Amino acid sequence: MAGAPTATGFLYFAAVKAAGYTAASVVLKYGYGLWRAAKPSVWALGLTRTGIGLVAGGLYGGLWILALNKLNNSGGEGSAVLFYAFLLPVRLAEWILLIWLFLDRGLLQRGRMWKYAAFGTICSYALDAIGVGAALVLPGGFWVC
Repeated sequence: MAGAPTATGFLYFAAVKAAGYTAASVVLKYGYGLWRAAKPSVWALGLTRTGIGLVAGGLYGGLWILALNKLNNSGGEGSAVLFYAFLLPVRLAEWILLIWLFLDRGLLQRGRMWKYAAFGTICSYALDAIGVGAALVLPGGFWVC
């Protein structure tokens, strides 16, 4: 049985990510001692992280599909596990980029950076499950034949 996300499914997925990343941004602001500061807003953090993820995810996904085609692999068993395993350094880099952009421009607080990059990466994986689930169960989110 074949299946793929639709445009609506992509919107469900992106909306879940935006909401989740905005919620995670509350933790980042608090962790960096900026909870009472007006800037950066949790909306700016969350939506920027969503944008970073859409760009990086599109590039990573495209490269993944090219690699599978090059290896003449039809995406058999284990490919999803490898997809998410190889995504780990990408996710860490995405969160470090967000931290650099908004919270620690010099990345001087390395311990804090790694702590919150790891926290964000865990959030990203959890939101993947929720986003894919939303695309699967909400109307028009996935086609199956």
